[in-house]
Amino acid sequence: MFLCADLDAFFVSVEQALNPALIAKPVIVGGLPKERGVVASASYEARKLGIHSGMPTARAHRLCPHAIFLRGNFEQYRWFSRKFHKILSSFSPDINMASIDEAYVNIKGTKRLFGPQLALAKRLKSEIRTKLNIPVSIGIARTKIFSKIACERSKPDGLLVVQPDEEMEFLSPLAVGVLPGIGPKHVAILKNLNINTIDELLKTPDWALGVALGNYAKVLKFFIKGGDFNNCDRMKSISRETTLVEDTLDKNLIYALFYYLTERACATLRGKKLLANMVTVKIRFSDFKTVSKTTKIPPSNAQQVIFEYGTRVLQDILQESKRVRLTGIALSKFQYDGLQPSMFEIKQQRLNQLNFALDQVRDKFGFSSLYPANTNIIRDKELR
Repeated sequence: MFLCADLDAFFVSVEQALNPALIAKPVIVGGLPKERGVVASASYEARKLGIHSGMPTARAHRLCPHAIFLRGNFEQYRWFSRKFHKILSSFSPDINMASIDEAYVNIKGTKRLFGPQLALAKRLKSEIRTKLNIPVSIGIARTKIFSKIACERSKPDGLLVVQPDEEMEFLSPLAVGVLPGIGPKHVAILKNLNINTIDELLKTPDWALGVALGNYAKVLKFFIKGGDFNNCDRMKSISRETTLVEDTLDKNLIYALFYYLTERACATLRGKKLLANMVTVKIRFSDFKTVSKTTKIPPSNAQQVIFEYGTRVLQDILQESKRVRLTGIALSKFQYDGLQPSMFEIKQQRLNQLNFALDQVRDKFGFSSLYPANTNIIRDKELR
């Protein structure tokens, strides 16, 4: 069984923990109203007015002019994230940090120490509330995917356990949009076929879903039937992208952020024992023009190698000399990592050893516990 723990409205919750006067008020973390920027996090009081992450702060201000706008303090957020990881580690050694404020915890074998799943979850929620003074939503289920869906259904500050024999009863009435990888375009396509719920999707012939969604239809069926992220052989790509709080022309910042995203993607790649043969670089400019370019690379899961090839593409895209609002990377064309050590691959062996050590430390203490020198600039910027 897996437990998905997600700190609610994390940036805002941290600000409220540090300043209780902000509690129960519409609070927005991100750019200030008169500046170019986007909402990084919004309190639930602000969300009720239609404000959401990624929205331009100018629009958020029009929707809620009496909201409290804060720039945010990312050093504080990282500190809270590390404490969050430490609390989770006291319940299980098997933790996967999905992001700064969300984690999957393998709770198999924890019953003797912490009691039934519900008792464990309640104790975890209590510890996070006591030590961090912020709310957390928790979902527990047989797979990471089901636990994530349960966690989302429990928000805010809730707790939901889905037992294996209850999965289909739980999933059937839910909208198809709760499934991983289903975006607005997919939802619109399925709606045109009168497929709105998971139950309706399951009752649709495979050939019809294949026409509508391509190969991803098989992946969805795989997830619904209990397949999980770690054993999905049909996965087509691994991507990471980030929207800047403020559009920028600072190439040092853009390259640092690109390296950070490459590291995140490669860590996932190594965790799945895969090598990528292709990298796609994505840039969105301040005028919302989006450019994606792809290049072939030698089979690798080392960020040092992939970054080298990716930056050649990135450099070409940035010749437009416009402010950048989003950058991203996608790795694809996978093969299994079956390379054996060779005396002729000393450089590759050293990279493998280095990255293995990095992964070990980050798995134990959180991804943000180690920063390469060329990404230090990120720590001083407001990024989402």
